[in-house]
Amino acid sequence: MKIAQIDKVALFLDFDGTLVNFATTPEGVHVSVELKDMLAQISLHLNGALALVSGRSISSLSGLLDLPLTMAGSHGAEWCYSGGPVQRVDLNNNTFAEIRSALLTFANKHDLIAEDKGHAVALHYRTKMETQPLLETYIADELELDKSEAIRVIRGNCVYEVQPVGVDKGVAIARFMSDAPFKGRQPVYIGDDATDEDGFAWVNAHDGISIKVGDGSSCAKARIANTGEVLAFLKLQLDKLRHQNDRTKPRVGINR
Repeated sequence: MKIAQIDKVALFLDFDGTLVNFATTPEGVHVSVELKDMLAQISLHLNGALALVSGRSISSLSGLLDLPLTMAGSHGAEWCYSGGPVQRVDLNNNTFAEIRSALLTFANKHDLIAEDKGHAVALHYRTKMETQPLLETYIADELELDKSEAIRVIRGNCVYEVQPVGVDKGVAIARFMSDAPFKGRQPVYIGDDATDEDGFAWVNAHDGISIKVGDGSSCAKARIANTGEVLAFLKLQLDKLRHQNDRTKPRVGINR
């Protein structure tokens, strides 16, 4: 795919499976110095119109990157601008509190990695793949969460995330696009998982560019094979931005 005017886009990036490869545990991913520098430079050249849109909490993203980037965490339930204060949507209710407790108990019983984000719970089974059918049965049949109008189940890459209805990655992108420095730009979103489909759908509906990383069905309009190709793609866009900025930079003459 080709981005004609890279300096006119608003760039939205998923994190796990898009910028970094998956690891055994969520905090075990490797974030290279090269990636950090590239994100910082692209954000600078886009005048801040770059945001991470992740299922992780902002606390987790900030700890791994240590960069003052604009971020949406927990599928849009929380967000911040350029390292500023974190804002949150209050989605908690008594029903979710009970479900949250049940899921954490299940995770502890079956030795699954659980992320308790307060407004969401993620159960990772990457280290215990054999438990996936049991987890699916518990969520779908015993808790009957797929029948709930108030609870959303997100089936991601070796993870089930459960949260109250009200936010998704499309909502997160829409929120950013309503404000500077994103407003008026063409949205571009890169993601790899089922949780990114809401973001792809929103971008497609607003004349943007949606890019799916890896295999699998998707509404995204373009494909990239893996995280290595994502980084190569971002490097190419950064080179274009540098070239355009050099070309439009005012020339300083010497008066004689």
